[in-house]
Amino acid sequence: MMSLIEVQTSEVVKKQIGYKWKAYTGVFTSLVVIQILGLLFSLNGSGSMGSGRTGYDVNITYYTADIVVGFTIFWGFLTAFLLTTKAYREDDFAFVTNRKTSTLSTIAFLFMICVIGALTALLSSFALKLLAYFMLPGEEILLTQGVGDVGPWLIGMLATFLIVFLFSSLGYLAGMIVQLNKMLVIILPVVVVGLMILLYRSGFQVQVYFFEFFFEESNAWLFTLKTLAATTIFYALAVLVSNRLEVKQ
Repeated sequence: MMSLIEVQTSEVVKKQIGYKWKAYTGVFTSLVVIQILGLLFSLNGSGSMGSGRTGYDVNITYYTADIVVGFTIFWGFLTAFLLTTKAYREDDFAFVTNRKTSTLSTIAFLFMICVIGALTALLSSFALKLLAYFMLPGEEILLTQGVGDVGPWLIGMLATFLIVFLFSSLGYLAGMIVQLNKMLVIILPVVVVGLMILLYRSGFQVQVYFFEFFFEESNAWLFTLKTLAATTIFYALAVLVSNRLEVKQ
């Protein structure tokens, strides 16, 4: 009997994932739009240096996908937040379902789109270099570094995905908390910002420690462990809030 229940649950989750993949095409449209915006903002370059001697000047501008990645992280957070709204949650009940299968299918869907978002964000660096080469005035020489190095690129892809997925878990948790009471849309940001200000005045800069804890980790394995652990905790908390929401409803 336990085996039968598990099979049924997995089948429902798979059907819901398939439904969301076809129905929520808007998330891909928003991804394209926000990454194009990131590309446009990146045309100024992420860094530059220059030197000059008699008769010539040398200016070097670095173009990376950092801004596009930042925009993609924001997209992951916002998309996860929106998927917790009542309109999206009620779509799940077109199937024989419960809060557990709904949440699992949403997390799986977020996992899939975060992979796509991270991949396209990194690939945008090549598009950015081409745009810079053809659009910028003057005689420009395009130098690409590390194009043939698959290993570092894969590590960068994994790191980008983990960060986007981490922020999607934060967005999902925030969205679930807000669903408990609509007033929390206003109260939650005020409380978070207020606590950050109080902690800052007391000498504890939580945002600095947060970014140092994740983004300044040089060991790839530790970085992976940290982000996966934090993501799991945030999604687990979201599930607990979701269960509370189901009882309330």
